Amino acid sequence: MNIIQKIVKQLTRDKDEKSFTAPTVFELTGKYSRLPSPSGRNYAPYVEAYADKPWIYSTVSVIAETVSSTEFLLKNAKGEIITKHPVLELMYKPNPLMTGRQLRQWITASLELTGNAYILKDSLRSDGSPVELFPLLSHLVEVVPGTMAAEPVQGYKYRVGSKTAYYRAKDIIHIKYFNPFDFFYGLSPLAAARGAADAIESAENYNRAFFDNSATISGILSTENKLDDATRTRISKAWNDKYTSAAKAHKVALLEGGLKWQSIGMSQKDMDFISGVKINRETILSVFHVPPALVGIFDHAPQFNTREQQRIFYQTCVLPKLTLILESLTEFLLPDFDSSRELYLTPDISAVSVLKDDEVQRAQAAKLYLDMGFGRDEVINALGLPFSVSTVKKAKRKF
Repeated sequence: MNIIQKIVKQLTRDKDEKSFTAPTVFELTGKYSRLPSPSGRNYAPYVEAYADKPWIYSTVSVIAETVSSTEFLLKNAKGEIITKHPVLELMYKPNPLMTGRQLRQWITASLELTGNAYILKDSLRSDGSPVELFPLLSHLVEVVPGTMAAEPVQGYKYRVGSKTAYYRAKDIIHIKYFNPFDFFYGLSPLAAARGAADAIESAENYNRAFFDNSATISGILSTENKLDDATRTRISKAWNDKYTSAAKAHKVALLEGGLKWQSIGMSQKDMDFISGVKINRETILSVFHVPPALVGIFDHAPQFNTREQQRIFYQTCVLPKLTLILESLTEFLLPDFDSSRELYLTPDISAVSVLKDDEVQRAQAAKLYLDMGFGRDEVINALGLPFSVSTVKKAKRKF
């Protein structure tokens, strides 16, 4: 028994569960108080972080929106662009509930939050090609390992409470990030950023409590007179009712009966509040590969202009993530429509304004290679130019 078979045997779970129609988002419930460890498979807290941690929402949103709005091309083995094909129709309108861009946005956000994205190939035709593509909620999906190395994944379970839908491996497109802890599940960037995200949340809770307490952490009411328990309780309650909370701040206090107020609170400077938030915020942005200007932070704009940050964002974040998605669709979706496996999907950066300078450089490189005697098709394929040889010939006839 080889190592893969041993791992599969150890991880294989009982699949004798009643199958049913996939649950809707409205059936979902659950509350979690903390993020799981990087090796944990409880992804629900990661999804919830998108709703209650502002900087997670900002970074994931800008990545998902930018990746989903970047165009793609379908090409054949010769590098020629295919403009009409059933797979393109499916990707532009994957299901009745969403557009192609919304599906790509869902896939990207799911990858950022959980490290995994699952796409169901639904309503199969007689030839096995899907009529619709539906994204699954990744924190509800469980991978069922196979029993042999030739079939590492047997299928997928889609769970809500005691209900489970079971899907065959070939009916699911599973896109995932690298995970050093697990062969079957991807690792979310949020796993590395969870400490910084929790630290910001703690700072925000502190700040909220600070102002709820009239921007004063604590203090002492003192008197030389002897007070019984009932009197202490009455004075403390009366003080809190009248002066505690931001709405009651800056009111004039009236002390009677020899009472004196002595503040013992720390200042915000002592807590180094702003500096700590900035450090953790920058940690989150660096983990997700998002330059600060892309989420409205212009502290470094004079030294590092916004356009350059956008260029870096595309080169180090958007294009690699989009390429991963398109390569996965090429490998696990296109064969349902093209058994020859000669078609592939690739990003189209010709319309990305911040990369226009790169286009000029590529055009100059293309001219250099053509002058050196290389063929047009070789140059176009080598440089990934956004047109085909036939397009070049048509353009030459036109002009």
